[in-house]
Amino acid sequence: MTNEFKHYLRKLIILSVFLAILGTILKFVLPKGIITPAMPFILIFFMAHTLVYNNMAVKMIHQNPKKFVNFYMLSTVGRLILFVLLLVLYAFLVPKDFKAFTVCFFIFYLIYTFFELSTLLPQLRKKKP
Repeated sequence: MTNEFKHYLRKLIILSVFLAILGTILKFVLPKGIITPAMPFILIFFMAHTLVYNNMAVKMIHQNPKKFVNFYMLSTVGRLILFVLLLVLYAFLVPKDFKAFTVCFFIFYLIYTFFELSTLLPQLRKKKP
């Protein structure tokens, strides 16, 4: 495990623990039904997804930085399709919680996407030919 990966993993864990604590506090402070009971699973999903995707992206940056843009665009489309399918599946399985689930999912999506980009962009700048 490289120091770069350890540093990334540490930042990802800190972000995820912070979001878990914040989500738990909000669950007790906000009225019932606003925070989905599936919030911990969404958090774990995005943490795992971000970790796997970042590893793939970093490998692509190191192997062939010129192909990274194609990889990023294709993987973004693929991930968005996956996310929409997950939302549709959840809507069919648990229709009562769909609104809260979707809002929570979207918030985590934005946070983890920002985190992902903020960790990938410096590596892209370092690797420019």
